[in-house]
Amino acid sequence: MHTRADAVPTVLVGHLGYGLTAGKAAIAVLPDGAPPQQIELLAEDGTPQPPLTAGPVQAVPGWTGGPYARIDLPRDLGPGSYRIRVRDAAGHEATSHVFEVSADRIQRQTMSDVLAYFKAMRSSGEIDRKDRHAALYGDDSGRTVDARGGWLDASGDTSKFLSHLTYTRTMSPQQIPLCAWAMAAARDALTGHHPALLRSLGSRLRDEALWGADFLVRFRSPEGYFYTGIFDALTKRLDERVITAPLPDCVRTDRYRAGYRHGGGLAVAALARAATLDDDGDFSRSDYLSAAKHGFTHLQEHNLDYLDDNAENIVDDYCALLAAAELTAAGAGDSTVRPAAELRAASLLARYVRPPDHGPGWFLADAQERPFFHAVEAGLPVLALLRFAQVLPEAPTAPAARALALEATLDTVRRSHAVANPFGYPRQRVQPADADATDAFFFPHANETGYWWQGENATIASLAAAAATCARLDEADPAERERLAAFADDQLAWITGRNPFDVSMVQGRGRNNVDYETDFPNVPGGIVNGITAGWSDENDIAFLPPDAPAGDSWRWAEQWIPHAGWFLLAAACAR
Repeated sequence: MHTRADAVPTVLVGHLGYGLTAGKAAIAVLPDGAPPQQIELLAEDGTPQPPLTAGPVQAVPGWTGGPYARIDLPRDLGPGSYRIRVRDAAGHEATSHVFEVSADRIQRQTMSDVLAYFKAMRSSGEIDRKDRHAALYGDDSGRTVDARGGWLDASGDTSKFLSHLTYTRTMSPQQIPLCAWAMAAARDALTGHHPALLRSLGSRLRDEALWGADFLVRFRSPEGYFYTGIFDALTKRLDERVITAPLPDCVRTDRYRAGYRHGGGLAVAALARAATLDDDGDFSRSDYLSAAKHGFTHLQEHNLDYLDDNAENIVDDYCALLAAAELTAAGAGDSTVRPAAELRAASLLARYVRPPDHGPGWFLADAQERPFFHAVEAGLPVLALLRFAQVLPEAPTAPAARALALEATLDTVRRSHAVANPFGYPRQRVQPADADATDAFFFPHANETGYWWQGENATIASLAAAAATCARLDEADPAERERLAAFADDQLAWITGRNPFDVSMVQGRGRNNVDYETDFPNVPGGIVNGITAGWSDENDIAFLPPDAPAGDSWRWAEQWIPHAGWFLLAAACAR
């Protein structure tokens, strides 16, 4: 870490403010490496405020920038507008931007916009007219699929995916089905945690969830499987849109049958949860439940057939577990569904590793005993365990499922704070394709896709949703509850601007929003991919780094629907 004695400090705050009950913190950037001499909290109306103190001055290992000192604000800070002023040893002063404190602040500032983004990303017009009669790659029978609806995938990609990395073992991200499920789950979370917002947001969350469910009903075969995606090989040509499962370099294949980990499990979960809503979409609630049951029955028999390596792993486990749990919650937990749920829960329980040095544990991903890490949904195993225990509390494995969900999430917090980490950014146990397992802030560039890595706003939001949910478990003691809730708050603060680049990732909110490409502009309310490891040094941190080729700007600046889906759920679950 190189410091300059003539450099002035700066103060980073969440651009969109803080909720009344949420954890509140600022980050002082102190280039001279010396502790600040004075820290003042200034109310806009001049009301005297209690003095503030900073935590230790810390250089995050490997990161360019800083050093930093975290400034925790009073938890009981009342509603109002505030600034923070820092004075360093050389007499330099820095004052933060104004930030607001009010009830449900982050939820009110973001969730409506994010829902508007999803409505803007609905598939419609000429794309939908083409998708009414979607062909299957490699199929010359003339068969077509009504693939209307759903959401387009990203700023520069008008594809629609259940999952787009289906050739990998453990990197398949949940996409359209995840978003549909997360919206229904977020609606329930709002009811419990932010009821004042239910009137304005509840029907909109339900309607978007139904829009996703309607697509999933259509996007399945007569045989019973769901398709993985419809893709134009990034040509933007309507005549290239076919149902397929792509490989790197846009190579298309006929392996378009979705296994549990390819979005099939989350499709079942989303449809089953849609069946519990208080309205119908294009299809009825009984249609949603029927499609979910048939999809689950089919995958119970054929999942292995749809996996490239013919071997299930942790992603199959948590996706199938969530599917079975949601079927049970919808009243379809019959003599086949409940045992399947218990089997998957037991498999997840058996995958957890507790190291002999009593350090933080991790899940094993596969038969090769690699650790489980994910760029999109690291919190989903915990949420699946919690949902299972919630809907099947009498199951023999339910208490252990709740206990493991809490333990695994607390271990994530322990791992994250095992090094200097004033921002509270998560660390995962990762294993690059060319190296041994280690703990790291960011997803390794060398991985089984051969090319894919990007900003991780989706995965940190998934971890926030998991932590906020665990913080309300009866099994958590008061200190654990606070650690978990604060960890969740830190992720929302990172996405909404309190990060080393002072960038709000929510388009149209906060400061320093970034553009993607002129021809593929970002949409208001959408969330960009975000911050990654350094381009040439993976111990470093990067956001649109100057040493990256221009064609790689998507890794940081492109919007993608899983970020927005996970953010909705995290915001609804948080304080």
